[in-house]
Amino acid sequence: MELTKRVLDVQKPSNLTGVTIEAWAQGFMVGSLIIMACLTFANMRRNVLLHKLILVELIFGMLHGTFIFTNPPVYNWYLSTTAIFLNISWSLHNVIAWLKNKPLLPRWASIFYISTVVLVQPYWVLEITANFLYFSEKSKLFTYTRPYEALFRDPWWIFTISNLVYNIKSKYEFGLFELMRVSPRFGVLLGAMVLSICFIIIDILAVTHVLPTGSLPDGINPFWKLAFVFKCLTDTIILDDFKTALDRLTQHRLARMGSVLSDGVRGEFVDVEQARRKKTERAGTMQGLQDVTARDWTKANECDHIDLEAALRMNSLPRGESSGSSGG
Repeated sequence: MELTKRVLDVQKPSNLTGVTIEAWAQGFMVGSLIIMACLTFANMRRNVLLHKLILVELIFGMLHGTFIFTNPPVYNWYLSTTAIFLNISWSLHNVIAWLKNKPLLPRWASIFYISTVVLVQPYWVLEITANFLYFSEKSKLFTYTRPYEALFRDPWWIFTISNLVYNIKSKYEFGLFELMRVSPRFGVLLGAMVLSICFIIIDILAVTHVLPTGSLPDGINPFWKLAFVFKCLTDTIILDDFKTALDRLTQHRLARMGSVLSDGVRGEFVDVEQARRKKTERAGTMQGLQDVTARDWTKANECDHIDLEAALRMNSLPRGESSGSSGG
């Protein structure tokens, strides 16, 4: 009996190239997210909402990297179901970016930022529906909505990167290379941001068929997974908001500068002024002692009596410092 021809032919990759690329991409994504989730859990503070959201983002994202193990008919509905959590993770990433960026934004910009994130959520409802219909082989709507994913997913992320770089250069007086040298952690952060944008661009070129159609098996696209991993890396490499991290780095930098400027006085920058003041008082005391030791106390016409306090100070000086009174 001949099988009825279906509307679409959406099946698990069967050729060796397709299976290899998809399995590698999913393994790379899931493995990376598991490591980042463990590091986040180990370093998160219990009462900080931002840290909890980052952990949820990672867990939701890794679920979509396991559908390669399933076979039809489980393959189709499992792929579409885990895509729901992936799309939530993408939207959650923009919320996390907002929380990290919020202290660097004026109030109106912060409200506009998060409001636009909320306004695009109907697209993701449509995308989830189209995904289910497509992998159930009932509609090709997904082929028309998929090319617009980046438009409803990434502008906020690109703005976050641009605003961070602007604030580093304008408000913190750090050059980018200087920042990377002082803080390798920020170097990794900026590098991951650049790589995420590069893979976002390649993903857009792939789904809009600007890249040659024969470069990858049909329906296989590892580029969004690479972009997603590097986005998540920027969330986990620095768990706190960007302003808090930059302020701490600035304090550390000032502490090191203060330590150098204090001519050997070590400690926190807040103690540098106190240490410098003590050093000045000590220098003034030594100058007074030098004046005292330089006087000729045997000349009655210059002084009718000996200043007892000055004499006591003179007598208390170490031998190496009282050479001015040892002659005679």
